[in-house]
Amino acid sequence: MWPVVEALLGISMLLISMLIHSFGMYQVMHRFEVNWPNYLNARNEFRRQLYFFFLVTLILMTHLTEILIIATVLKTLHALPDFRTAFYFAGETYTTLGYGDVLLPPGWRQLSLFIAMSGLFTFGWTTGVLVRIVGKTYDAQFAHLNQRRRDGETQHSARTPHAK
Repeated sequence: MWPVVEALLGISMLLISMLIHSFGMYQVMHRFEVNWPNYLNARNEFRRQLYFFFLVTLILMTHLTEILIIATVLKTLHALPDFRTAFYFAGETYTTLGYGDVLLPPGWRQLSLFIAMSGLFTFGWTTGVLVRIVGKTYDAQFAHLNQRRRDGETQHSARTPHAK
């Protein structure tokens, strides 16, 4: 394949992956922000953790969808012999695991770079979303401990005479 066509296809795959990821991360963050108040003061910790599990599952499904689309493109190009191999290669390259046991034919090898770049961008994005969600979740889980600590400091300050 011509290098320009290969690069344009790789850029297109990267942009499509980013678009899918944008939609997926928007869904995760939107659902979290809209529904979080329902779980924030829930007495049932299991319910809050189940909701967190649901959000992480949405993140996982977003990544798997991106890998599935990349694998479909690779199979459609006949760059790999079957869909199972295409899915394996796409996942291995997207996650930058890179065993190197499956390679694209010489005319399509540049696509590997764009697949790896899309994985790097999207995993970085996912990390940002997870940090936000985990931070708020842990703040809620341990808010009672922080409140108890603050209450203890207030009581201690009230009993200790101030030096003049």
